[in-house]
Amino acid sequence: MRWFLDMCIILYYVSQDNSYFHKKSFELLNQTQGNLFLVCFYIIDKDFPKYLKRQRIIIDEVLKKVRDENYIFGSSDDGSFLYDRDKQKAEKLYLQSKSIKNKITFINKVKESQKGQELLIGYLLKTKIEKVIPIGEIDPKLRSAIFTYLEGNISDANILASGIQEHKNKEVILLTGDKQHWTKDNLQWAIENNSELNNNYKIPQIKYIQNM
Repeated sequence: MRWFLDMCIILYYVSQDNSYFHKKSFELLNQTQGNLFLVCFYIIDKDFPKYLKRQRIIIDEVLKKVRDENYIFGSSDDGSFLYDRDKQKAEKLYLQSKSIKNKITFINKVKESQKGQELLIGYLLKTKIEKVIPIGEIDPKLRSAIFTYLEGNISDANILASGIQEHKNKEVILLTGDKQHWTKDNLQWAIENNSELNNNYKIPQIKYIQNM
């Protein structure tokens, strides 16, 4: 099978948090016989650099809060890049640090864990995953049509457009954990209501890692 991966599948794989999502992603990506795992260049060149930058900022934000309990997450220049979920992660880490005597040691361990995840992502991309659909080859009409139904999520619009284009080259299965945006209904509305796109593209099968 040719699996076209959402970015979250890779993040589940490297999380090492013993969650169900991690276990299922780890099991699948280690089943290399008969499986080919694909990821688009948009994830590699755009999404991962932004994600890793935010993870580093989260740690810096926690350190600011440790040094000044009145500090508000996201109020620094770098902190402005954080999403709400990133600020929630920072708050969670800060609360964990409050129960630890040596807070700097705790933050250094978090940094080491983050560096380990970055290395594992790099290893995974080099050894287990094939990259497809350069950013410059994404069909702008397809991307725009999908974007309309994704509540302004330009990242998913690019990734899903890449997956559909790769499916046109050779059959793939889209794999995600996102049941909100990665749905057959969204793709049908985007493609089947546009005669040009409907003639050029077919909707791939979508599978959810939590259901496997």
